[in-house]
Amino acid sequence: MPKVTFVNEGKTVEVPVGTTLRYAALENDIPLYCMWFGLSKIANCHGNGLCWTDRVRVSPASAVTDRNALEQAMNQFGTFPKNRNPQTRLACQAVVMEDCEVVTRCKNAR
Repeated sequence: MPKVTFVNEGKTVEVPVGTTLRYAALENDIPLYCMWFGLSKIANCHGNGLCWTDRVRVSPASAVTDRNALEQAMNQFGTFPKNRNPQTRLACQAVVMEDCEVVTRCKNAR
């Protein structure tokens, strides 16, 4: 089983191949939805890839599946250049295939 290391939280978890990063995070109490003064915890799309609030940085990028159409839209229409970085992914759409490190956007962890 691949190991996912959540860098900000200093936590490594093992997950079955095919698990989304969102599921791996939420099942292990890793915060993904911390933007907009905590509103994104309740105002998110619950894993449908539409709200873009669960963006993470994955290294190596090849450890998860390729970007799907929703993520390609984020790449093209996202207002921030960092959304175009191949390591920036939506946790709900990125499926774990190999060991990886994940940096969440939640700064208050740890």
